[in-house]
Amino acid sequence: MRPKSHFSSAISFVIILLLVFYAFYSQTPSSEVKENVPATEWSTARALEHIQALSVEPHYLGSKAHDKARDYIIKQLKSYGLNVTTQSAYDISWNGNMSKPENILARIKGRTDSKNALLLLSHYDSDPHSSKGASDAASGVATILEATRAFLAKNEQPENDIIICITDGEELGLNGASTFVNKHEWAQDVAFVLNFEARGSGGPSYMLVETNGGNRKIIEAFSKSGVEYPVANSLAYSIYKMIPNDTDLTIFREDGDINGLNFAFIGDHFDYHTQLDSYERLDRNTLAHQGSYLMPQLDYFSSIDLTDRLKTEKDDDVVYVPLPLIKMVQFPFSWLSGLIIVAFVLMITLIVYGIKRRRIQLTYLLGGFVPFLGALIISYLITNYTWIGIKESEFYIHQLHGFPYNGYWLIAAAAFIALTISFFLYHKYYHRDRIPSLSVAPIFILWLICLLVAFPVGDGGILGSIFLPGAGFLIIPVFCSLIMLYINIQQKRPSYILLVLLSVPAIFILSPFIKAFPVALGMSILFVASVLTALLFGLLVPITGHYRKKGLLAFMSLIITIGCGVYAFAKAEFSPSQPQSTSLVYIHNQDENKAQWATYDPTLTDWVKEKLGNNPQNAKELNKNSIDSKYGTGFSYVAPAEYKKLASLDIEILSDRLVGEDRKVKLKVSSTETLHRIEAFTTDEVLFKKAVVNGLQVPKTGKSETPFGYRWGNRLLSYYIKDNEPLVMELTFSAQDNPELIFYGASFDLMQRSEFEITARPIEQMSMPFVLNDAVLKKRSIKLVNQQTIVEEQTADEK
Repeated sequence: MRPKSHFSSAISFVIILLLVFYAFYSQTPSSEVKENVPATEWSTARALEHIQALSVEPHYLGSKAHDKARDYIIKQLKSYGLNVTTQSAYDISWNGNMSKPENILARIKGRTDSKNALLLLSHYDSDPHSSKGASDAASGVATILEATRAFLAKNEQPENDIIICITDGEELGLNGASTFVNKHEWAQDVAFVLNFEARGSGGPSYMLVETNGGNRKIIEAFSKSGVEYPVANSLAYSIYKMIPNDTDLTIFREDGDINGLNFAFIGDHFDYHTQLDSYERLDRNTLAHQGSYLMPQLDYFSSIDLTDRLKTEKDDDVVYVPLPLIKMVQFPFSWLSGLIIVAFVLMITLIVYGIKRRRIQLTYLLGGFVPFLGALIISYLITNYTWIGIKESEFYIHQLHGFPYNGYWLIAAAAFIALTISFFLYHKYYHRDRIPSLSVAPIFILWLICLLVAFPVGDGGILGSIFLPGAGFLIIPVFCSLIMLYINIQQKRPSYILLVLLSVPAIFILSPFIKAFPVALGMSILFVASVLTALLFGLLVPITGHYRKKGLLAFMSLIITIGCGVYAFAKAEFSPSQPQSTSLVYIHNQDENKAQWATYDPTLTDWVKEKLGNNPQNAKELNKNSIDSKYGTGFSYVAPAEYKKLASLDIEILSDRLVGEDRKVKLKVSSTETLHRIEAFTTDEVLFKKAVVNGLQVPKTGKSETPFGYRWGNRLLSYYIKDNEPLVMELTFSAQDNPELIFYGASFDLMQRSEFEITARPIEQMSMPFVLNDAVLKKRSIKLVNQQTIVEEQTADEK
C-alpha cells in the first residue's frame, strides 16, 4: 500500500540520495589510520612509513635518490628474512625508449611445484623529473612490502612460490618489466600476477584484467578470494582491451602470455606525474583499499592450484559488476543474446498488459520519450558546449592532464543540471495516471543500448567495431525496471519501499560512472556525467513520478547547479595548493654556437618572461625534432639566449666501413658533464637494416619492419642515462644513403646552476609534467657522407 503523505515521498527521496551517496563512498574501506595493528594484519600506518621514506624527493632512473629508493626496498625485504637479488640490463621499448633498469627481486618458497608462482608487481622509479612518486608507485611498493611482512608474520609456508618483483624504468618504457619477462629465469615460473599502480593520488582502486584469453577463471578466482571492496566491472575490461595499455603487467601478457590483475586508482588525476604526487596528498582511504585487495588475494592465490595459470579460451568471458551484499554479480557473455531478447519480450508483454488494464496509453507512452530524450539531449548540449566554451581559458590550457583542479565541482554541476532539466520536464508532463506510460521510454532506451553495444553478431556486435559485451550488466537494471513497471501497472499506489529496493541495481551500477568517466577519460566527455544522470533519473521515474513537487525539486537542483558552478569558477585560479605548470629549457646549439630559451607554455607567466621576454618567437622550427613527451606536447616559444661555455656533447666515430652494399658506422655520444637523457634523430626517409645500441640489438618495428621503424616524427630513440654511461650506436644502412644524425643531451639541473641566474619559481607555480623540462639541452649533429664523417664545427672556445 502506498503511503499517502508528502512525508513518505520525502523519506523515499532522502533514501535515494543516501543510496547514491553510499554507492560512491562504500567503494573503499575506512581511511582511519590505526596504530598497534597486530603484526599478522595489514596496517595502513606501517605502509605509510614506507611511502614517506620513498617519496622524499623525485627518484627517477639515473638520479641519486633513485639509488636510495632501491637500497631502502632491499633493506626492508632483507629485514623480513628474504634473500634479495637485483637484475640490470639495457632494454628498449617498441617506441624507442631505452634505459638500463635495475629490478629488485625476492622469493618466498612454497610447498609445491615452483613453476606455479604468484608474482607481486609494482615499480619504484618516479617519473622524470619533478614527481615525488608517492602514489605512482611508492603506494604500490608499500602495499607489497606491508602485505609481505604481514604474510610472513603468520609463519605459514604457502603452497605456491611467491615472487616479489619491484621493477625499474616503468615510467620510461616498461623497461624493467621487459627485462624481467624476457631475460630472467624466474619469469618462466610465473603463473599469475598482481600489479599495483596509480594514475592519480586518490579515489577507489579499479581492478582491470590482463589476459590473452577469456576472463572467466580469473574473475571466478577473484570473486572467491574474498575481497571486501571490489571495484571492478566488465565494461572497463572491454574498453581496456580496445585501447593501448601501458602498465608493467601488459608486458607480462604480451611477451610472456601470463595472466594477471591490475589494481590502480585514478582520482585526483591532476597530481599525476607532478611534484604534487607527495606523501601528504596521497589519500589514506585509497592506500587502505590497495591493502584490502592484496591481503586476501595473497592468501588465496598462494594456496590454490595454479597449474592451468587461470587460462581459458579467448571468448570464454563473463560479465561482472559489484553490487551491495552480493559483492560480484557475474554471468557468461553467451547469456547476453538470450537476456536481451527475453527483456524485449517482457517489455512488449508488459506494454500490452498495461494497455489492456488501461494503465498505459500509447499517446502518453510515446509522449514519455519527450521529457526523457529532452533531458538527455538538453543536458548533453548544455554540458558539452559549456565545457568547449571554458576550456580554452588560461586556467584550463595550462593543465595537460585533461582533468583540472576544479574538475569534481564541474562534474557535480553537470550532474545537477541534468537533474534540474529532468525534474522540470517531468513536472510539465506530470499526471498521477501517466506514471506507467512515462516509465517505458527510459527502459526502452537502456534496453536499446544493451542491444546495440552488447548483442553479439558474428565476430562483433550490431555496430561492428563498437562491441562492448562487458556492458552487458546494464541488462540488470532493465529487468529491475520492468518489475517496477509491472508494480505500477498493478497498483496505483505501490509501496515506495519495494520500488526503492528495486532501484538499487540502477543506482549502484550507474552512479559511480557519473564521476568515473570524466576522471578516467578526461573532461572532454564531461557531458557523459549529465547524460548518465538523466538516464538514471529516467529509470527512477516509477518512484519519482509519484512526487508532486517536481517543480520545487527542479528549482532546488538549479540552485545547487549554480552553487557548484560558482564554486568551480571560484576555484579556477592557481595557488600553492593547485599550482600552474610552467616550463623553461636552455638549448645550447653546439653546431652553431648559439643558444635559446624555450618553453612549452601556451601563455607566458612573468617568471618565464624573465628569460623569453615579452615578444618571443614561435617555436615551429625547433619542433622539427620532436622531443619525446607523453601527450606530444611541443615547444611553444623560443627567444635568443647568451651562449654559455658548457662542456661539449661529444660525438666520436669508433668505426666506419663498407660491407658489400651496406655501410656500418659505430659512434659514441657522451659528455664530461652529467647527462640524464639523450634524444637521437635522423631524417624520415633513412631506413636502417640493423641497429645495435649499447650492445642491445634494436627490434624491427613499424610498417617498414626495420630497426627504429616506429618513429614519432624523425626521432630514433630516447636514451635515459644511468651513471652517465655514453650512448654507443652501431648502425647499418645502405651505402647510397647519407644520413644526418642529430643528438640532444639533456641534464635536469637547470634550476640548480648558478650561471643561468634563474629566479626561484613562484610558489603558485610548479614544473610542467610530461615534457622535458627545467633542463639544459645540448645539441650536436653529424653528417655521414661518402664514407667520411663530417662533424659540425666545434665552438671557437673548443678550437
